[in-house]
Amino acid sequence: MALNFSQTQRISQKQLQKLGQMQIQALKYLSMNSLDLRREIYDEVEKNPALEITDDSMEEWDYSSSAPSDELNEYTKLKTVSATSQDKANAFQEILENNPDNTETLSDHLMFQFNMLELSENRHRLGEKLIYNLDKNGFHILAPVSFLNFETDTEEDLKSVLSIIQNLEPCGCCCQNIEESLLIQAKNNSGASQISLFILDGHLDFLDPPVSSKVLKKVKDFAKAECEKAFNTVDYSFIDEIDEEDIQDAISFIQTLNPHPAGEYSASDNSFVIPDVRVEKTSDGSFTVVSERGIIPEVKLSPEYTEMMNMNGISEQQKSNLEKPLQEAKAFIDSLIYREDSVFNAALAIVQAQKEFFEKGTGHLNTLRQKDVAELLGVHETTVSRMVNSKYLQCEWGLFPFKYFFVGGIVQNASEVSENRTEISENTQGSSEIENEDQSVNEKNSIAEISKDKIIFEIKQILDSQPPEAKKLSDQKLSDMLSERGIKVARRTIAKYRSQIGVKSSYDR
Repeated sequence: MALNFSQTQRISQKQLQKLGQMQIQALKYLSMNSLDLRREIYDEVEKNPALEITDDSMEEWDYSSSAPSDELNEYTKLKTVSATSQDKANAFQEILENNPDNTETLSDHLMFQFNMLELSENRHRLGEKLIYNLDKNGFHILAPVSFLNFETDTEEDLKSVLSIIQNLEPCGCCCQNIEESLLIQAKNNSGASQISLFILDGHLDFLDPPVSSKVLKKVKDFAKAECEKAFNTVDYSFIDEIDEEDIQDAISFIQTLNPHPAGEYSASDNSFVIPDVRVEKTSDGSFTVVSERGIIPEVKLSPEYTEMMNMNGISEQQKSNLEKPLQEAKAFIDSLIYREDSVFNAALAIVQAQKEFFEKGTGHLNTLRQKDVAELLGVHETTVSRMVNSKYLQCEWGLFPFKYFFVGGIVQNASEVSENRTEISENTQGSSEIENEDQSVNEKNSIAEISKDKIIFEIKQILDSQPPEAKKLSDQKLSDMLSERGIKVARRTIAKYRSQIGVKSSYDR
């Protein structure tokens, strides 16, 4: 059998899209968190003479730059040191420098006490996350609710574990701020008066200034104004009986409390999270989104380097050698600007989609997917994934990772659902306001969805509103009651969500 060897030539055409070096670099910086980007900036500035750092609010103090003055005044005494004394001093200094810091960390101290408690597995796991989420002052880094696993944890679990940790030694840790910490400490102190607890419970500003007569006037004016309100249900009658001496005793008691209960413990290895954006509510009810540079230094082209290129007498070869670092510097700065703009736009899209959450807090997240944000911003879904990776948002409800705001949902009939549509208007100062505009669902969103977060919230609201003696609601009854509220959920889905929040069936309850 003869073999036939022959050559043929074919022409084919393919369309390929390859990322350029600048695009790869920009996407690389986009996926970095603030700390990694900070290191990258310093490495790039060190390598490229055309770059310089013009501002860094987190730059550490350089102690090596502070040298003693060469001038001696009349109060300076000069003494010689013997070789033996110098050797002893060096040996003592070496002992100090080599001696490790054996001070117990706050996390270790709290975990030692926490591990001795008999708790369920999910509460122990939740408490461990909360303890390792504390900063050097003993306050939360990320919002505690962000650690909730709705499949195993409930808000009651979170409240219970928070209360346990707050009452461990040192008392007053695992709080949102100093005011909450002082209130926890006061409640655990038998010497706390009723007026002391009143001041610490949201009225610490009355102590500015801490003059008893002025504080007494502020307290009485506040109580009078509250009692005149039509729907006031708080009893402020005890305030009528207090005088300046009671106020002075309360001030003295508050001064004995420790605003930094974690101060005696050494710094732990906890990570400090600095938000990339901050969301603030304005007086007219809209929201302002502001970029936070945080620990990211400001980088610009070096003016000395650009002047060097324009010097008289420079050869074309020298100018060509100087041109490459300058072009790389411009590309690097463009990549940083692209990252900042992309993260900012992602935050705008989140606030636009989750406006109800920023108004009311947890339990009010709308359905949101990364694909939705990608379509809104006109980018690929993988780009959104890089945008939200290791990025954080600060609002009045706490500090949340961007990924917290992406939740799934259940399809509902659009005719029964209404939504708040938002409009974004940007200004030149790196901030935008989200203004409320009530509109019905448009044709594009003809099929609406309600998030799992909202459904669970509604289920808990219904169950909490039932009196203890009432007949326990079955899953079908819960489904019917949700349907009356415009939320259509199957009975088996109710059973699934109910078990996730730790609620037993009506038979077991």
